[in-house]
Amino acid sequence: RRGRDDISESMPELLELPRVRASELPYSRFLREFALEGQPFILEEADMNAQTALGWSPEYFLAHKGVNRKAACTVTVGALAGDARAPPEEEMDVGSALLRLQERSASGVASGPAMYLAAWEYVRGGSGALQSDFSVPSLFERSPTWLSEHPMLGNAVTDMKWLYIGEVGSGSATHVDTNASSAWLWVATGAKEWICAHAKDHDAITALGKAGEDGEGLVLPDLFAPDILERLPEGIRLYRGRQGAGEVCFNPSRCVHAVRNVAFTVSLTHNFIDATNLPAAIADATASMKEELLPMVRALRPKRVLKTLMRSLRIDHSRLVRMLRELPQLLSDAAIDQVVDAAVSPELEELHKQTCVTLLLAHTTKELQKLRPAFEAVAKELVQLLGLEEASSNGKGVVS
Repeated sequence: RRGRDDISESMPELLELPRVRASELPYSRFLREFALEGQPFILEEADMNAQTALGWSPEYFLAHKGVNRKAACTVTVGALAGDARAPPEEEMDVGSALLRLQERSASGVASGPAMYLAAWEYVRGGSGALQSDFSVPSLFERSPTWLSEHPMLGNAVTDMKWLYIGEVGSGSATHVDTNASSAWLWVATGAKEWICAHAKDHDAITALGKAGEDGEGLVLPDLFAPDILERLPEGIRLYRGRQGAGEVCFNPSRCVHAVRNVAFTVSLTHNFIDATNLPAAIADATASMKEELLPMVRALRPKRVLKTLMRSLRIDHSRLVRMLRELPQLLSDAAIDQVVDAAVSPELEELHKQTCVTLLLAHTTKELQKLRPAFEAVAKELVQLLGLEEASSNGKGVVS
């Protein structure tokens, strides 16, 4: 189906972002049509028990005793550039950012550059108490603890949870989510306009990226550009949709997307890695180790590399060493079984559970078995170069 013209008259005619009611989306359908297929969509009437969170605002956060106002966050002020590069970022503490947003709203700032509190790591930043204001929708984050806490795969339980507060016109430039994770984004108040690509079109779109000004990362095509369909290869599937308060937008692993706030908006995002996207995450981790970590280890002393990893992964020395020693066994048969079991266990009747297991065995287990030799080879080489190989041969892996 083609997109509606009432969202943005300047946009080309795109496909309509699918919308599904939570009551009409059993887990097997979610797997078959969306998560494993790579199809983004908007979830209506999500089961979040979020009556309190529907009242989120700068004032609410400033008054909340569980919010750490001294934590660092990132703020941008300015319209997004036509080439999809984000405006300049400013680091400040959460309290200052909330106060500035509150003051701008009270003074009636409705024109000029838009302000966006765009990267508030609320759990990492000591405001995890806000998680009691809602429940995670039952379709998402079905991971065993060791996977959701794994530093090499993003430590989703702590480091891939964000709050966003933005004025009209603010938003996020075209990007792909970190660690090949999937994401669900819930709007507490306001509205967002999305442009999302089908995940299977990831390679065709990212191939058009250009090096950023700092020489790092890619600047991807602006999905909101009026001529975007002319700039992309024929057959690329781009979806456009508006998300309102109380709705969830799901972006599967490797989904290229961009978003704009079309009202003053408070939203919540959790990224996650589970059975639906672990193969993509493992492929991403393998490439990162091969292209970044191994060259760094060869160029630097092991002790310096370990210190660098401690800072970047934000973990202590003992946990880092333990994780690295266990890395070659990350994809053991027992570990893969745990990942699948965690996905299908929550309150599924037996026939439905078997359908889901069949879908995941055909996708996740099969793909992980293909990826395992390359991952294990790179992980073993990393452990050896770091001088940790003796203690890695205990055969215990990540599960007991």
